[in-house]
Amino acid sequence: MRFDLRVIVENSALYPSMWSQHGLCLYVEMDVGSDRKRMLIDTGQSPEVTVHNIDALDLGFDDLDLIFLSHGHYDHTGGLMGILRRMSCRVPVLAHPDIFSPKLKGHPFLRFIGPPFSRAQAEYAGAIMLESTGPIRIAKNVMTTGEVERSVPFEKVESFWTIKDNLYCPDTIPDDQALIANIEGKGLVVITGCAHAGVINTIRHAQRIMGVEKLYAVIGGLHLMDADDERIASTARALLELDPSIVRPGHCTGQKALSHLQQTLGDRCRPLATGDLIKL
Repeated sequence: MRFDLRVIVENSALYPSMWSQHGLCLYVEMDVGSDRKRMLIDTGQSPEVTVHNIDALDLGFDDLDLIFLSHGHYDHTGGLMGILRRMSCRVPVLAHPDIFSPKLKGHPFLRFIGPPFSRAQAEYAGAIMLESTGPIRIAKNVMTTGEVERSVPFEKVESFWTIKDNLYCPDTIPDDQALIANIEGKGLVVITGCAHAGVINTIRHAQRIMGVEKLYAVIGGLHLMDADDERIASTARALLELDPSIVRPGHCTGQKALSHLQQTLGDRCRPLATGDLIKL
């Protein structure tokens, strides 16, 4: 099995030719037996940055088999329309049904943080929206998590809001998902967008639905940038107990949390950057 991951958009960049921006977009190339897939996990914040970086890496757009949106925030969905405009064919877009529900952030001020387009606009541009609350199989031993079961006490969602029945209410972000894979001889790979459900919740959920205990890699945003010291320390301890070989945090993890994770996990923990190539 070949499973390669290229970072298209991240908060920092490795090369002068690559643009960085707050957001996340990952390009996955996988060969599973005779099954070959090329896909994006999220699309970054803006069409200009995402499209520029895909062009700079000479990856092409029409090679994409599908796009997976981990959740419905602007910094993960904002590049979608630019990608669709560059494609000559329609493409499946995997997402949770709540991806277009109203999404607002309450701190430091109330603002809209959802996708900068509607479902109808995405479909008109070429998206084939495939929405599910449960896991979707992409290839043998590769799937989305669907909604993540939440049981870890220290992983709580705060300061996000939505509108239901014309009422302003807390948003627990049920649309938050991850991509997971079982790499033969190595173990479970968990690729998060933001891990709003909690990275430990997400890993445990992945272990249950994949039927694999051994954790090999955790890659993506961990949403610890606003977390207090206790949550950061608890997350680091839990990851240490899970004993992954590779931890590549990025995007919304935050510098304080990244430093703590590196102190706890040592050389196996390195931050993501635009242009990174990770061969799993």
